[in-house]
Amino acid sequence: MRKILAAIFITAGLAAMSVPLFYHFYGNQKTNELMEQFEQNVEQERIEDDEKEEERERENETEAEDTEASISEADAALFSSGNVIGLIEIEALDLKYPIVEGADSKQLAYGIGHISDTAAVGSMGNCVLAGHRGSRYGTYFKYLNRLSEGDTVKVMDKAGNVYLYEVVSWEVVGPYDNSVKAQGEETELTLLTCENSGTMRLIYHCIYKEGE
Repeated sequence: MRKILAAIFITAGLAAMSVPLFYHFYGNQKTNELMEQFEQNVEQERIEDDEKEEERERENETEAEDTEASISEADAALFSSGNVIGLIEIEALDLKYPIVEGADSKQLAYGIGHISDTAAVGSMGNCVLAGHRGSRYGTYFKYLNRLSEGDTVKVMDKAGNVYLYEVVSWEVVGPYDNSVKAQGEETELTLLTCENSGTMRLIYHCIYKEGE
C-alpha cells in the first residue's frame, strides 16, 4: 500500500512540475509563429514592391496603378486590428518579440503591445510599447531593468522599415500615471512594464537614433 501511495505522489508531483513547462513551451511556440508570419509577410511585401516597380517601368501609368492596388487577403488578415504590426529586438537582453496593436491581456499573451493612443513606430511623437514582466508564455520584459543608458532598441514596422532607438533614462511611476504617454515633437520610444509585484510601472525612455 505504501509503495502504491508513493507512486501516486511521485506521479502527481511530476504532473504539477510539467504544467509551467508546457505553458512556457506553448507560449514560445505561438510567439515564434507570429514572428515567422510577420517576417514572411515583410519579405513578401518587399518582393511585391520590387515587382511593382519593374512593372511600372515596363507598362504605362494605368497598368502600374492596377498592379499597386492588388493586395492579398492573407496580408489584410495578418495586419488587421490586434495582429502583428512589427517586431522589437533588444540585443542587450537577447530579446525579440512581435509587436501587436493594443495592450490588453489577449494581445500581451503572445507579444509586446502598442498603446493605441500613442505615436506609431518611427513616427514623430512618443510610441509606447508595453509588455508583461514575464509570464507562463515567455519572458517578454522580465529583464527590462537590465537595460543601461546607451543600449539600442531596434524596431521594425510592417513595411519592413527598421528604426533604432537609444536608451536615455528610466524611472518608476504609479500605475495610473498617464504622463508616460505624453506626446511631443521628438521621435521617442517608451517601454513599459510592471514593477514591485504590479503595484508600480517601470518606464524606459528612448530617443530615435537612425533608420536602417
